[in-house]
Amino acid sequence: MNKTLVLYVGALLCLLVASNSPVKAQARDIFSVAGVVVDARAADELAAKSSGIARGQHDALRILFERLTLKDDHDRLPSPDDRALTGLLRDFSVDREKFGGGRYLASLTVRFRAKEVRRVLDDAGIPFAETASRPVLVLPVFQTAGATVLWDDTNPWFGAWSRLRKIDGLLPLLLPVGDLSDISSISAEDAVLGEKRQLLEIARRYGAGEVMVIVASLAIDQSNGMLRVEIAKSRFGGNSSDQTVFRRFEAKADSDRDALLDDTAKLLSQEAVEAWKRDNLLERSVQQRIVVRVPIRNLSEWLSVRKRLGSISALRQIDVVQLAIDKAEIGISYLGNADQLRLAMAQSNLSLEYSAETAIWTLRSETGR
Repeated sequence: MNKTLVLYVGALLCLLVASNSPVKAQARDIFSVAGVVVDARAADELAAKSSGIARGQHDALRILFERLTLKDDHDRLPSPDDRALTGLLRDFSVDREKFGGGRYLASLTVRFRAKEVRRVLDDAGIPFAETASRPVLVLPVFQTAGATVLWDDTNPWFGAWSRLRKIDGLLPLLLPVGDLSDISSISAEDAVLGEKRQLLEIARRYGAGEVMVIVASLAIDQSNGMLRVEIAKSRFGGNSSDQTVFRRFEAKADSDRDALLDDTAKLLSQEAVEAWKRDNLLERSVQQRIVVRVPIRNLSEWLSVRKRLGSISALRQIDVVQLAIDKAEIGISYLGNADQLRLAMAQSNLSLEYSAETAIWTLRSETGR
């Protein structure tokens, strides 16, 4: 037998044994909370540090709970005591710190045990999602007096999105820099018209799975003389349907233009995050299993697919049934329904399809990365 083929088959056999194991943690650790601000005072710096870090760990857990759950459930989130919190912690690190005058200032990264966090939320009867979306690039287009602007410094709608506090949640929303490369990639008119080539080009620049074009225009409500903003929101790429949704928001009695745009941007970003979580809430009491065929061109592609499968939180077990030079057959145990599984896999550039004619599930790598 050809020596290269022998080595290849041997490698496949080793992978067959190694791959029959529970799925590892996500590549992007959603159970890790970074940038937790600590500001504590006490009789001395040591006491301030001890109390500050303890408080920071509780704050991090709250941030994590809110990241995974719907806003409607935030008022009933559990508040574990110090002892219970210790059982949830994996570890933490201090990114930077300052001492002085009995005061302790620091920024923490706190990492939690996924299994224990799930158990606490399950015990509290609070549904939660774990699937992290690929980034969504936001293009805020402003229309006024017959002009349509995106990259201009005079775009107050872009300014409103740039002032939003960044939230490290399950749906990362990106705002483009607006440099010469962005300007040459797509114009305001292209964005409004949904020009696919230009939208794909700028999405690729930012590693985004989708582009959300949000067109805003201001008007005066003739019935009460109040300022309002009219919104047309469209999403392109990924699993979006390219449909446009129209909304309108009225200013508060004491709000000016910028305050209205700031409030609207904040609300739309929160709605997008909540919609993602709602679509990905998993029924945790039911675990399903399917057998999937995975066409592969080489060993490197199989390793890439296997690594990306390990980043999907809905998967609980992967068993390699058969591994050959040109294909693999794997058993997948997962939580949720098939549509949620497809959506989760799409975030890792994996396409899961079912053929009713042959009753076969097929998993394909979209990029071969």
